[in-house]
Amino acid sequence: MTVRTLICLFDLPSYDRRVAPALRRYRSDYNPDAVIVQLREVRRRKELDADDSQHWIDSLAPDAGYKPSEQTIRELANMLVHGLCLVKLQDMAPFVPWLSEQSEWFADLMQGGEELAGGRLEFTFGSGSLIATRQQIHQFLEVIRNAQPPESAAQDYENLRGMLESADSNPNYTLLKTTVE
Repeated sequence: MTVRTLICLFDLPSYDRRVAPALRRYRSDYNPDAVIVQLREVRRRKELDADDSQHWIDSLAPDAGYKPSEQTIRELANMLVHGLCLVKLQDMAPFVPWLSEQSEWFADLMQGGEELAGGRLEFTFGSGSLIATRQQIHQFLEVIRNAQPPESAAQDYENLRGMLESADSNPNYTLLKTTVE
């Protein structure tokens, strides 16, 4: 099984205002109404397969009043939190050797010596989902701007640079780093 480190441009205010409270309410009060609203919203934006989201909506409505399993909460968080990634997830594998040579900070980040310090999400997809501080976003962007892109990953490099520039210029966006199997 391959473990991949992914980074995405993440809409933190939407998570804080809508997704986390909906999942929290379902977990504590056994009320799935707000989760169903979020599933419909993500489906409307076409970030979820229509059949998959409809299956969850149909399954959750009759469960009102019953305690959801941790597995159910994890699966719902996976769908809803992933839906707050504003662009395609960026696999960091093409960049690790190249950027690690360019930046000691980046090498530490990928090897676990440095962590994104903006916090850890209560509900997430993957494992170890951390968000970046404004300073870390700016630092990462400077590393990218000062390095020549690897020829083998030019499109991925442009995607990563675009995410960093968006996160750096918009205070509502951050970077989310997670690992998936």
